[in-house]
Amino acid sequence: MGFGGKKSKKKSKKNKDLVKTKSLPSSFDFEDDVVCRRVSCISLGTGSFTATGVLNVTKSSRNLLGGGDDATCDESPSSSYEDADVNAASRQLSPVNEVVLERVPSIFIRTADLPTMKKSANSFMRLSSSDMAESDWVDHIHKPSSLPPLPSMDNDPRESWVALDDGNGNKAPLTEMAMKALVSAGLEASLDQGMWTANGPTSKLLKSGDWDDTVFVSYDKQQPMPAPHARGTKGEMDVLVWSGTFSHKYYGCDLPTIRCEAIVNMSPKSLANLLVDSNRVREYNKMSIGRDDILVLQDDEMCVTKVVCGRSKPPMLGKILQLKTLLHMEELPGGSQNGYVVASRAVSHADDAEAAVDPKVIHSEMLMGLNIIRAVEGEPDRCVLINVNHLMSPMIPMFMAKKLGLSSAVNFINDIRSLC
Repeated sequence: MGFGGKKSKKKSKKNKDLVKTKSLPSSFDFEDDVVCRRVSCISLGTGSFTATGVLNVTKSSRNLLGGGDDATCDESPSSSYEDADVNAASRQLSPVNEVVLERVPSIFIRTADLPTMKKSANSFMRLSSSDMAESDWVDHIHKPSSLPPLPSMDNDPRESWVALDDGNGNKAPLTEMAMKALVSAGLEASLDQGMWTANGPTSKLLKSGDWDDTVFVSYDKQQPMPAPHARGTKGEMDVLVWSGTFSHKYYGCDLPTIRCEAIVNMSPKSLANLLVDSNRVREYNKMSIGRDDILVLQDDEMCVTKVVCGRSKPPMLGKILQLKTLLHMEELPGGSQNGYVVASRAVSHADDAEAAVDPKVIHSEMLMGLNIIRAVEGEPDRCVLINVNHLMSPMIPMFMAKKLGLSSAVNFINDIRSLC
C-alpha cells in the first residue's frame, strides 16, 4: 500500500535537484558554487537507513564509474534520466567515497502540545551523537523544529514540527516517538476528570452509581472492565458525554473538546479493525464519500500507522469536508486482552502546497482524535468505547462548536452500534 504508480515529471525534477556528492576527489576544484540540475541515475550499491537516520551503503561490485559502455545502467528502477555528458562527468568523479541521496519528507505533524515528545527527542539526539555530528542533524527529521514545513504556514516559535516519513515511504527517525507521545497525551487527557464537564443527562446517569467502576478507570489497571449494564437491558444504550478544553496554550487550545463513553456489543479487535479500515468508513459514517490511504508506514496485527484523507458531504452544506490525518492503532497497556487505542491527528502534506485551491472543498483539522476500546470482563464480544474529539473546522462557528460536537459524539456511537 502507500504511494504507487509513475512519478510525475514535476516531482522527478525535484528529486534530481536533491542529489549531491558528500565527498569528491581533491583534484575536483570548483571556482564557483555548482548546482546540479540534471543527473543520470547511477547504481552505486544497496543500503538502508539506521534508526538514527544514517544511510549505510554496500557498494556495487560493478565498476560503474570507471568508464566503459556500462558506466550508466538500468540496474535501479529509478534510472530513468538521460544526459549526454554523464559518462565524461562520471569518469572525473571516480573514485566516489561517499554519496548521499537526499529525499525530502512530505508529511509532518505538530508535537508542541505532547508533553513527552521533547524529552524523547532530546534522548534520541544524545544517542545519535555517536553516529552523526550535530551539524548534520536535519530539522523535522532528526530534531523537532518550529520552522513551518510548508511555505504557506505562519511561523510560530512555540510550535514543534516533526516529519512522519523519510521521503522514501518509510518512517522518519522521530515517528515512533511522536506516536508514543500522541497516544500518551490522549490517554492522559481521557482520564483527567478536572478537564471534563458532564452534560445534564450524563450527570444523572453518573449519580446512579452504575458506571462507577467503568468511568475514568486508569489504564494501568491492565485488565478488562466490568460492564455497567447487562446485555439486552435498557441501560446498555446509555451514552455518556462530556465537554472540556485542553490546558495547554498551543494551536487550537481555545476550541472545545468532546469526550463520550458507551458500551458497544462488538469485540475490541473487531471494532479496532473497523475504525482503521478505510474501505469501511461509509458503514458507520453516512456523510462519508470515501477515505483513502495516502501512505502506510506500518500495518500488522499489533500496530497500524498510516496517513489517510477522508472526505464527507454534510447535508445542507453544499461543500466537501476534507480531513488529512495520521491514523495510529496499537494495543492498550497490558496487551490486546485489555483492548486497543486508535489515535489520530491532522498532518501537513507537501502536496497541498502545490495543489490548486478548490472552492468546493473545506479543509478541517483533527487536533486530537482518540478511540479507546476497552475489553469487557467475561464478555469477549463486548467493549467499552471512549471517544475524544478535538476538531478545528472553518465551517463551524465557535458558538456552535460545543453543541454540534456533543450531538456528533452521540451520533457516532449510535452509528457504530447499528453495525452490531
